Amino acid sequence: MAVHNVAWNATSSGVGSIEVIEAALQWLTGGGAEITREKVKSYHGARMTLFRAQIKKKKAAKQSICHLGPDLLTELSLSPDLGKRIDDGNVLHIRLSISSLVCGSIELSSGSEEQVKGRIKLEVYPGQDSIQNAREMLSAAALKAEVEGLPVEFDV
Repeated sequence: MAVHNVAWNATSSGVGSIEVIEAALQWLTGGGAEITREKVKSYHGARMTLFRAQIKKKKAAKQSICHLGPDLLTELSLSPDLGKRIDDGNVLHIRLSISSLVCGSIELSSGSEEQVKGRIKLEVYPGQDSIQNAREMLSAAALKAEVEGLPVEFDV
């Protein structure tokens, strides 16, 4: 698996449960992430909290991807639209449903709900195809997740 780092971003309104979202991000990353939170005001003045879970070490980043589970990883690896999720900087973008995540389920976002935004920096060298690298990385992670029984049960 060729990955440099992984980052997940989420937001919570002033009435959201900060502890539950932070616990869900720890669960999503397998506990290997450095999680920061910042209290800010939204454009309209309401208080909100910004979360960032970042994994900078390659080995931990590769392992954290497996926590997405074999079903989601296989779905992504077989997706004909995988190229649309990869930007010019070789970053794979994934958006997950935050409401599902805090309930212990990892599902892609439908787009009309609050999301956890994931950025997986792919390791791509000149002459390599970023889409093919992403497919191989996702397939390898799905196999590893299947073997290791990931993701583990989430205790809300």
